[in-house]
Amino acid sequence: MLRLLKFALFCPMFVLLATQVQAQDEQSDFLKAKQYFSEENYTFAMDYFRRLAGNNQTHAFKDYAAYYYGLSAYRNGDTTNAKAMWLQMDERNGDWKQIKEVRHFLAEIYFAEENYQQGVYFAKKAGLDESKALMKQKLNQVDSLAILEVLNEQFPGDEIIAKITADKINDQQMSDRDFQLLNRLVNQFDLDKTKYGLPEIGESELKKSYNIAVLLPFMFEDLSYTARTERNKFVMELYAGMLMAVDSLNWDGKYLNIFPYDTKRNADITEAIFNQPEMKSMDLIVGPLFPGPSTVANNFSFENQINMINPLISNSDAIQNNPFAFLFKADTETQALAAAQLAIDSVKNKYAMIFYENNERDSLSAYTYSQRIQEAGFEVLINAAVVDTTVRQAYELLTEKYEVGYSEDQVDSVMAMILPGDDRYIKERKSSITKDSIEYYEEFFTLAPDSIGHIYVASSEALFASNFISALSIRADSTKLIGRGNWKEFPTLTLEEMERLGIYFVDPEYVDLNNQVFRNFRKSYLRNYKTEPSFNAIIGYEMMYYVGNMLKEFGHYFQKGNPEVGFVKGQLLQGTEFNFRNSNQYVPITILSDSKQKVVNPKSNGQNQ
Repeated sequence: MLRLLKFALFCPMFVLLATQVQAQDEQSDFLKAKQYFSEENYTFAMDYFRRLAGNNQTHAFKDYAAYYYGLSAYRNGDTTNAKAMWLQMDERNGDWKQIKEVRHFLAEIYFAEENYQQGVYFAKKAGLDESKALMKQKLNQVDSLAILEVLNEQFPGDEIIAKITADKINDQQMSDRDFQLLNRLVNQFDLDKTKYGLPEIGESELKKSYNIAVLLPFMFEDLSYTARTERNKFVMELYAGMLMAVDSLNWDGKYLNIFPYDTKRNADITEAIFNQPEMKSMDLIVGPLFPGPSTVANNFSFENQINMINPLISNSDAIQNNPFAFLFKADTETQALAAAQLAIDSVKNKYAMIFYENNERDSLSAYTYSQRIQEAGFEVLINAAVVDTTVRQAYELLTEKYEVGYSEDQVDSVMAMILPGDDRYIKERKSSITKDSIEYYEEFFTLAPDSIGHIYVASSEALFASNFISALSIRADSTKLIGRGNWKEFPTLTLEEMERLGIYFVDPEYVDLNNQVFRNFRKSYLRNYKTEPSFNAIIGYEMMYYVGNMLKEFGHYFQKGNPEVGFVKGQLLQGTEFNFRNSNQYVPITILSDSKQKVVNPKSNGQNQ
């Protein structure tokens, strides 16, 4: 019994002694590793630090060993192992007292690799003064304005990126400067307008009434030419919608004065219009719609600091980087970004395919979309332009199948493996080789079911829509399809099928026909013009109603109120939001549900993106 007691007393002492010996060994190894490190013998240092930093270690030197392992590898030129160790530390040891230094070194590595997004991410996460200095130094060395613009989108609140981007824009030729972006950065971060050559937008004057010049190709003297009159019908519908909005806003006084001018789609005639003295007394210019007159109007707007707005165009080139020029519709890039955000928020499978109609607008949409989802971690398997003659190839890629043959003996065992509810079945046919015998086979998609998360199709053509809808209907898997709102209008496509497939629609022109305001508008339009209101009439009304209210509330430089009001719910359309941008930033995304259209990204008044 005494011997057992002695043994029991001896065991804890033995364990304690062993622990002390082990700790001494670990301390000895750490000091050896530090010695090799100080002697710049990084290969030996790495070997010691790696053993001390192993996953099964629990000693006091573990975190330091991991840190110095990464530093030894970094000093040895082995950035791969350094980055791997430091990333692991950032994920698992976020509360370690020297983790900021780890993040700083990660920023250094990513900047050296020209992975600016991650470089900025870890520099900001480190939060050290030297990390900010590093970020500033590295970004000042970036020659590509496009890279800086992307970083500005990803880190919209970062002043360092904003200033460097503004400087880079300012280095360009005057004709190439993106004044729209420059104006936003200067306003958002209160930068020096004089330094960046921006016109000072003075005080916004609140007036009793506002003069609005509407420059449209009315083509009045050609009314006898019926073919042209019919083609020009959209202009009269647009103008009719504007007049109805003005009537609504002027019900208790004459706040808005409309002055129509006929550009006749001619730049010289438009130039003559702007040479008239009264044009400099205008508070707002609406239009023009076509390139030649639009260029003249942009120059006049910029030189005289008079706001202008285009109601129909979605090409950002139409406003020529003029800080006083606005697009009432969301531009192509904004629409693509809205669709990309939908995918980022709602599609878990990160594999995507992008197909676009081979034209300038749709290729820009596809490029913008692809860039954004890849930044969010998606992998784009295909990003391809298609035309009428090649869209079938895309359809065949998605629907192609191969056969797996079975002998009669194999059929029963295969059938036993098919679970209830599985969409699999064995087919049979007469053999083409052996008379009176049966062949058994099963078909599989070459592109495995559920292997693609979603497909983005940048096209407004019925042929493209029908091919991709048919392909997804045949696949009958979880792949999502993002298309355009006008697909719902094609008579060759059924709303039932689009609802069953859960197709998302980029739908900036969506109008809720059951909205009481729309019903009232339709009734008034029918009474006044004896015809149904077209979309041009709707957007004319919506634009003028929004701008008219902004003028009344914020004055002739209504853009000063854009950030304050944020999103403004629409009367007929879904809504408008400019903030610091020069085009509408809100793009409704719709889906069909219970035979009704539903907006999946709704917003409310005053809400910002």
